[in-house]
Amino acid sequence: MMTWGAIGASVGAWLVLLSATAGAAEVLPPRDVCQPTTAAKSRDGNCAACPVGPISTRPRFQALVAQVGARAAAFDDIDRRIDGASSDPEVQSLLKGRKLAQVLYGSDADFIAGGNASRCLLPDNEEARAAATPVPCNAIPRDGLVVLLTAGQSNISNAGAPDPSGQLYQPRHRFYNFDRFDGRCYLAHNPLLGTTGDGENVATRLGDELIDRGLAKTVVIAPAAIGGTYVEEWRARGGKYFEVLLSTLAGLRDAGLEPSAVLWHQGESNAFAFSTNGAEDGTQLQVTAKMKEAARLSYLRNDLEIIAGLRAADVTAPIFVATATLCGSMPDEIIRSAQAAVPNPALGVYPGPDTDRIGLPLRHDRCHMSRAGTELHAKMWADRLADYWKSGARKP
Repeated sequence: MMTWGAIGASVGAWLVLLSATAGAAEVLPPRDVCQPTTAAKSRDGNCAACPVGPISTRPRFQALVAQVGARAAAFDDIDRRIDGASSDPEVQSLLKGRKLAQVLYGSDADFIAGGNASRCLLPDNEEARAAATPVPCNAIPRDGLVVLLTAGQSNISNAGAPDPSGQLYQPRHRFYNFDRFDGRCYLAHNPLLGTTGDGENVATRLGDELIDRGLAKTVVIAPAAIGGTYVEEWRARGGKYFEVLLSTLAGLRDAGLEPSAVLWHQGESNAFAFSTNGAEDGTQLQVTAKMKEAARLSYLRNDLEIIAGLRAADVTAPIFVATATLCGSMPDEIIRSAQAAVPNPALGVYPGPDTDRIGLPLRHDRCHMSRAGTELHAKMWADRLADYWKSGARKP
């Protein structure tokens, strides 16, 4: 059996495979009708009216879809290495198709892992956009500029609590928010445009933190997180939301911007089954050691595939992967161990903060951050970026 470190190291072959011109792979899922029977529909207004077709008509977006789809060999290599990481027949069986999802997610299995568009993409926050101050993207100073592409689930979206008077934190410095929906830039202001929720976003505090520390002269935040999502929904082949990353990336490039770093924070949803011994639809689980092993491998596979997809889209920026599982219960060691196996400096992938260290007293609903929790969260991200840049890596 391969060790976790060996799995992570062995996928260094991506760097060669990503330049190959292999046959087309399915990147974006086919879109179909909504399925309002899922227990997860309450999270994000599922089944309002699912549009048919890709989420963007931008030529650059469509070119990126084709570019990632042509790199099938890289994804096949990840599959081969993950499938070979266990010699146990039951673990191998769970890793095939939707079997593991059916075990862990109950009636939500097809919704989460089905590779179709049964979850609608929420529209932009039009009220927040109407109140925002637009700034031409080409007018943003490039000297000392840091562009942060932030993605994952709610704790890197607009889910942070306001202060006791109901006021949201607002930046002390002038920096910017790229809105993936309209491809325009605005002065950064909570709640940020381009992501879910109407509370505070940790990246808004992070922008101030980076400028205060002299790590950046100005910052652009490009949020793409969607609350309540599972890692399976973001994978590059068949996931519902990898297209959101490609659309955001295409919009940034059309605006003359390129990510300086990708901040990935996801894991609480995947930890739910193990921390509660139950699925979201109420199904009770008898979690076995083999289910845990398959879940670790599956989570690692999906994170590696997201990274390979970004590299296939010519993202050369460092990617920081947070350790994040705490939501209402205890941290989950199964998903934590998979997250810890993802970073590989040879591939430009580094550990993000361990946000499970932000305990329940700093979470306003035992999951999402309080005002003090968001402040600590931002400092933790700033520490990781500072360590990277101070290590001699390319600075902005």
